[in-house]
Amino acid sequence: MHENDLQLLNWLSLSEEARRANFGQVLRYFVSPLIPIEAIQSETATIGTQVFQTYSARLAGQQFIFIPGQANVQLGWQAGAAHLAPSEWFAQTKRTLPVDQGLVWATQADVDQYVDQMTSEYRIVNMAPMLVAQTPISSEWVLQGEYETTTGRFNGNQLVGRQFLAEIQNTLFRARREQNSAETLESAHLILQAGGRPDCYQVFEKTNGDESELRQTLRRRGFDLVSVDQYEWLKGAGSKTLWLSGNHLPRPTQRQQMPFGLQATAADGYELTQDPLVYKGGACVTGGRYSLEQGLPEAPAYESGIQTAALGNPTLQCYYRPAITVTLD
Repeated sequence: MHENDLQLLNWLSLSEEARRANFGQVLRYFVSPLIPIEAIQSETATIGTQVFQTYSARLAGQQFIFIPGQANVQLGWQAGAAHLAPSEWFAQTKRTLPVDQGLVWATQADVDQYVDQMTSEYRIVNMAPMLVAQTPISSEWVLQGEYETTTGRFNGNQLVGRQFLAEIQNTLFRARREQNSAETLESAHLILQAGGRPDCYQVFEKTNGDESELRQTLRRRGFDLVSVDQYEWLKGAGSKTLWLSGNHLPRPTQRQQMPFGLQATAADGYELTQDPLVYKGGACVTGGRYSLEQGLPEAPAYESGIQTAALGNPTLQCYYRPAITVTLD
C-alpha cells in the first residue's frame, strides 16, 4: 500500500483489483484487531458531478465507507452574500416576529456580515484518507455491536455482549410477545435498532451524553470524532459554493443532501466535532425572520458558535459520526 494510491486522483486510476487490495490493507493496519470486520462491499460515491467506486465494511455493527484523500481542498467561506441573488438577501419566511426580536437587515453589508459571522474562515487544507461511518449516531448512544436474532450471536464488544446478553434477549422476547414491530426498541441500559442487516439489531449502550467521555470511549476502540475540517469536507466535498447545491438558497429537495454516499444528520441536529466548542450544522439560532437564516445551516461552513452548544443544554439533538483517519508516517 502506497500513500499516493489512497489519494483521490490516483485512486481513480487504479484497477478494481488494486483498489480492493488497498482497501484491505487499510482495514488491516488501521482498524483495531478487536473490532470485527464484516460485509465488505463495493460502493458508488459522488463528489459533485464526479462518480467513483470505493469500498465499505461493517465494523462492530456499523457500515464505514473509505473516502480517498484530496490535496488543496477549499473549506470555509469568505464571500458573504455576494454570490446570492439580490432577491434572496431579504426574502422573508412566514415566521412572524415582533420588530424588536430577531435580526433586521437594511443593506447588503448587513447580510454579508451575517453570513461571514456564521461561517468558518476560508482555508485550503490537505484532507487525509479516512474511514467514516455512513450513518450518524445520537450522542447519548455508543454502538457496542450487533445481535443476530437467528443465531443468538453478538458481534462487537464482547464484554458488553456478555454483560447485557440477557437484557438484549428479554427485550426482543417482549417485543415479539407484544407484537411490537418498531425498528427501535429500548431497555434499561440499551437501544436496539433494526435496519442494518436482516435479522440483526444494532446494540447501543446508553450514555450520560458527556462528550469528553464519549470521545475517550471512541479513541479506546481506535475511532474518533470527525474534525471540523473533516466535517466540512464530508458535507461539501470541497465545493466552491456556499451550499453543496450551489450559491442559491437550497430548495427543500436539495436539503439534507450529502456526498460520498453518507446519510445526513437529522434536520436541526448538531454534529459533534473534535473541537468541544464547535457544533456543526443544527438549526437557525437567530430568530429566522429571513429565508437565508433558515437555509444557512445547510452550508458546510455554517457555525453558529457558542449559541449552538448552549453547553449542557439537554434539549439539543446532538449526533456524532465515528471516523478513522488514515495517515502513513
